[in-house]
Order: sequence, then structure tokens, then C-alpha cells
Amino acid sequence: MDLISIATEFGTKEACFDFLEKKRWPEGVRCLFVDDKGVACGSDKITKIVTKEGKRKNGRTIPSRRLYQCKTCGYQFTPTTGTLFNDTHLPIQKWFFAVALMTNAKKGLSAKQMQRDLKVSYQTAWYLCHRIREALQGGSSLFTGTVEMDEAYIGGKYDERRARAKYDKAPVVGVLQRGTKEKASQVQAMHVQHVDKSSVQSIINERVSFDANIYTDEGGVYRHLAKTHRHEIVVHSKDEYVRGEVHTNSIEGFWSLVKRQIIGQHHWVSVKHLQAYLNERVHAFNNRTAEDMFGLVITALVCGIPLPYAVLTANLEVVSGENLADDPRA
Repeated sequence: MDLISIATEFGTKEACFDFLEKKRWPEGVRCLFVDDKGVACGSDKITKIVTKEGKRKNGRTIPSRRLYQCKTCGYQFTPTTGTLFNDTHLPIQKWFFAVALMTNAKKGLSAKQMQRDLKVSYQTAWYLCHRIREALQGGSSLFTGTVEMDEAYIGGKYDERRARAKYDKAPVVGVLQRGTKEKASQVQAMHVQHVDKSSVQSIINERVSFDANIYTDEGGVYRHLAKTHRHEIVVHSKDEYVRGEVHTNSIEGFWSLVKRQIIGQHHWVSVKHLQAYLNERVHAFNNRTAEDMFGLVITALVCGIPLPYAVLTANLEVVSGENLADDPRA
């Protein structure tokens, strides 16, 4: 959805909350209360309360609020309670603009650009972008048919003048299910500690059906796949890149999209948050034919659980080097 449409359809807080309400409760508002034993109320006997805008004694404005109160248990909640919008101090309209900006950016959007477009602080923009990425988790369905598998290493070129190891890059592994006439190709990408037989087999067990055809390069970590799947390789070391239908060009094309986003937009990303950037690119790739990408992301935000800032920034480990460190200067 373009920005003009967002401004027209969601120019007011009420319009945004109406949209969130429909996305979260398509069959009517339900109570969100859950007791200590994990038992949910779920009552549909809800009263809507809209408070008026007021002012404090110090002159600060108290914005109007939309509240729901359950007639059964008395619990009060809002359309954003328990979601990734939870406890936000940012106007809901700016959330909608942020989603539109991120979904419309073909190669992603940097936090600095978000800061300029929304006229917020850098910390707010950075946190906002990561809360949106948190909602874009990949699917868990098993891949079938023809599957390509390949690894990549995210990081800058080695420079002896820099204080880091020669092979200090972050390894990522991807699997791609080739498309058919009915469905476009789908991909999943994971950041791993090491690319070895164990990690490759774990990914295959969790994400690839036993009857799939797997195509890889000649890497030694893939040789054992022939014991469990129909496995064929292309020998890149001998300048072989395509042999009939056997190739890894599709998954390598996806890696080029990931690297273009990191190099062209963010410049620096941290190992800790690398999976979040992969999730963003996977979501964009898998839903590239969707008619309403904006609606998909809003629904994901409504379904996602809160992401406190303290959790997001806890134990942030930055790996130095070109294109591999995402701190609040990115």
C-alpha cells in the first residue's frame, strides 16, 4: 500500500484502531484476560470505553484512549494489549507509515531513513524497525519437491589493518523450494554458529521433507545427504553451474538480495540481530506476489508478542568489520 493511500485511509487514530480491531478480532472483540493457571476468559460481553482528551496540571496533554472492559471479569484492555504495539508511545498512525515504508522498500529501509521520514529520534526508529522485524517470523512447513540448499558468509572483506580474524564472518544457511505453476518459490534462512554436518542435518530434519530432491554445491558438509534424500551436486570448482535442472542459482540469487540490503541500506549489522534481518528478507521474498503486503505485516504485528527494549538490547555483541555490526549508529 502506498503512502498516499495510508494517509487517506488511516489518517486518524480511530481509523487505525478500527483496522487493528478487525484484524485481531474478525468475529468480534474477545476478553484477553488469562489467569495465573493459564485459563483465558475469552468472553464476548465487552463494553467499549472512549476517554476524552484532557490536560494535566503541568499543562501536558492526555490523549484520548480506546479501552475495552469485560463484563464477565472486569478486565480492561486496548486493541494493542499483548501485541508488538504494546506500551508504545509512538502515535499509531506513525506505526502504519513505518510498515508502509518498510514493505515498499525493495532493498529494505535503514533506521536512519526511518528517523528522517517519521521525524523521530534514532533510538525510536531503530526500536520501531526491530519490532516490525520481530513479527516477520518464517513459516515452519516442510519443503517438498525440488529444494536448493546453500550457505553464505555475511561480513566484510579481510583487511590486515583491521583487528579481526581473517575468517571472522557470520555463517548463514538457506533452503529454497522451487516454485510451481500453483505457487511461487519459497525460502527459509537461518544464522548458525558453524556450517558443519550437524547443523546442516538439523536444518534438513526440521525444514525439508524426506521425499524432496536436494541440490547443493560440492561442499563436504552436504555429502551425507545422499543417505537420506535424493541428492545431486553442481561442481563449482570445475566451472559447472547448471546441469539440466541441477543448480543452486535460485538460492544464490536470494543471498544476493540479502547482501544488497545489508551493504546498500544498513552497512553494518550485528550478529545478534542478523536473524531478524534474514526474517525480513525471507518474508518479503515469500510474499512477493501478495496483493496486500501491508495487511499481512499489520496482522503479524497484532499476533506477535511484546518485545521490550531491554530484551532487544540485552547482551549485544558486535563483530567489527565492514557490513557486520548493527548498533545505534547504523
